[in-house]
Formats: sequence, structure tokens, C-alpha cells
Amino acid sequence: MIGLMVVVTVAILFFGINYLKGINMMRPTNYYYAKFADVKGLLESSSITSRGYGVGHVHEIDYNYADPTDGVVVILQLDDELTIPKGSKVLLNTGLMGGASLALDLNFDGSGKYYKRGDTIASLAVPGVLDAVTEEVMPRVAELIPQLDSLIISLRTVSENKALVSALNNFSDASLSIKKASGKLDVMMDRDIAPFMQDAKAIAANMNTMTTNLSQVDFKLTFNKVNSTLESVNGLADEMQNGKGTISLLLKDPALYNNLTSATNNASSLLQDLERNPKRYVQFSLIQRKEKKDDKREDK
Repeated sequence: MIGLMVVVTVAILFFGINYLKGINMMRPTNYYYAKFADVKGLLESSSITSRGYGVGHVHEIDYNYADPTDGVVVILQLDDELTIPKGSKVLLNTGLMGGASLALDLNFDGSGKYYKRGDTIASLAVPGVLDAVTEEVMPRVAELIPQLDSLIISLRTVSENKALVSALNNFSDASLSIKKASGKLDVMMDRDIAPFMQDAKAIAANMNTMTTNLSQVDFKLTFNKVNSTLESVNGLADEMQNGKGTISLLLKDPALYNNLTSATNNASSLLQDLERNPKRYVQFSLIQRKEKKDDKREDK
């Protein structure tokens, strides 16, 4: 009785574990083979899919210890209902986070030829993201490592340079000076620039007013008056040039000029004599007055 219970328990565990792995032990299956140079960490009981649907699992992985270069044989346990046409392939896919899985790429070319149970199906390892990183990026990284070492050494040398430390200190001092100057500039802007801007606004307002007044001036009438005045002046100049008019006679008559000069000279001489001998002219006046008085007395 105890032995029967043990057998039943083991059977339940066996079927339960396989069920959890996605293996249906009660479903008929067929076995096929595939060989890979590297299984990329493929595990037994891994699912095998076709177009995303599970059609079987990895039954066993056989590693050739006698000749490791011969490759790794993978035994495929597929559903009995699945027929695999000739030309199909078993694809080994590598996951992004590691691990591998198998997928069937069925070739439905209508040839009517299929693999039989126990046949070896052609296999192909599909490069994954990690493979691309390993094959393309890592060699470049390996080339950059010596350059990075040189760069780090150069940066260390520069960072330990006293001149650089001094320059950084000077830069810090310059930054403080600039900060102080900026504060002073803000104060100046508030104290001086603001009134200046107000004056500028007032000037602009005056300019606008003056522009408005100028726009109201009749420039055409003004220019006409100016042209008329210029024409009059030009006519006067022509008369003077051609000997017409009083001004022209005054300017071009020599006799008149000489008479005016002589009269001016006589008047000047008379004034000079009057300044020098004022009594002569005063006595003459008194004598005349005395004679007039004597004549009046005689008449009486």
C-alpha cells in the first residue's frame, strides 16, 4: 500500500512538473534532431514555437565530450500533428536579457516533401542584440580603451598643473569681480538710466509734436514765397547790373560819386574848423543880434 502511494506520488510529481514546464505527457509527439555549434545557453524543456505558437519543447541536449568541435545535438520533441516540409529550418534565437529559444521556420513551397521522424532538420543561429553588441561594439571599445587611458593620463597631468590651479583661482576671482560689477551696473541702471529714459521719452514726445506741426505747414506756399522773393532779388540785381534804377546810377555814375565824396570832405572840414574855432561862429551870431537890437531902437 505504501509502495503504491509512493508510485502515485512520484507519477503526480512527474506529470505536474512537466505540465508546469508546458509539456503535455499525454499528447503524442515525434522526435527530430538539430545540431548547433553553440546553443547560447539553451535549456532542456525550452519551448519550441512556430509563428509564436508552442508546437513542442527541447527534449534533450547532447554534448559531444569526445569531440567538442562536432557541435551540440538538440533533440526536438514536436507535436505528432505537425508536419515539417523539406527546406524548413530550426532557428536559435538569443534573448535580450540572455537565454535562448527555438523556433521553426516552416518552408511551404508546395513540393510535397516532408521530414520523417528522427531526421535532422537544418539549423540556423539568429544573431541577437547581444551578439551584435559583442561583434561590433566590443572591438571598437577595445580600440578606444588605450586612447581613454592616454586621455585620463593627460587629464591627470593637466589637473595637477599648478598653472591651471592658479588660472582657476584667477577665474574665480574674476567671476566675483564680474558679479560685483553687475551689481553696480544694476544700481546705475536704476539710478541714472531710468531718468535718462524718461528724458528720452520726453524728447521723443517733443519730436512727435514738432513732426506734427511740420506736417501742418504749407511748404508749397512757403516755397512759392521764397521763389518770389528770389525772383525780386534777381530782378534788382539785373537792374543794378544793367544800369537801371537809382541804386545802379549811384553805383555806376562817377560824377555823383565824386560830388558825394567832395561834400563829405567839406562837411568833415567844417566840423573840424568848428571844433577848433568855436568863437568865430559864436561872435558872428552875437553881432547879428546886436545889429538887430540897434535897428529897433532907431526906429523908435
